[in-house]
Amino acid sequence: MTRKTTPKRNGRAKRFALHFPVYFRELDSPTWMEGMTENISCTGVLFQASSPFALESTLELRLQVTVAAEVRDPAEIRCKGIVVRTEQRGAPQNPVALAVAMRDVRLVRQPTFGGSSVGSA
Repeated sequence: MTRKTTPKRNGRAKRFALHFPVYFRELDSPTWMEGMTENISCTGVLFQASSPFALESTLELRLQVTVAAEVRDPAEIRCKGIVVRTEQRGAPQNPVALAVAMRDVRLVRQPTFGGSSVGSA
């Protein structure tokens, strides 16, 4: 019998150092903020942000993922998540990194972010 497992290192899901835009907001907030991912796994994402959030804050995330240069409309990962860790950084524009455990993840095809498309669900 074959058993499928998720590759893990030290009990954690494998991280991929991928850098792409992430738009996030507190659940039910009208204001979207923008950050940049540092790494992502099948269970969560670490991204740079300009504002800290309290641990256990619930966020709505939208991550723009371009798979290949010839793809005109990138895919978008939409999910909710819980802030599980914050890290202070020295960068002036993004002084904090947020580690968010993702849940309710779905992948959708979406025209490139811009203007009101970020806020539409």
